Amino acid sequence: MKRTHNVVFSVASIASVVTTGIAAMTIWLLLAQPLRVANAVNTGDMSALVRELGMAIGHALEAILQYL
Repeated sequence: MKRTHNVVFSVASIASVVTTGIAAMTIWLLLAQPLRVANAVNTGDMSALVRELGMAIGHALEAILQYL
C-alpha cells in the first residue's frame, strides 16, 4: 500500500512540474507575442501556438546546454 502511494505521489509531482513549465511558457508567449496568441485563439488553430511553444522549449534547452 505504501508503494502505491509513493508511485502516485511521484507521478503527480512529475505532472505538476510539466504543467507548471507549460503554463509558464504559455504566459511568456502571451507577453512576448500577443498577436500570434490572439490569432491562434481567435481562429481555433492551435498549431501555431504549439509551434511557438516548441521553439521556446528548444531555445531554453539550447541556453541550458550552452551554460553547461
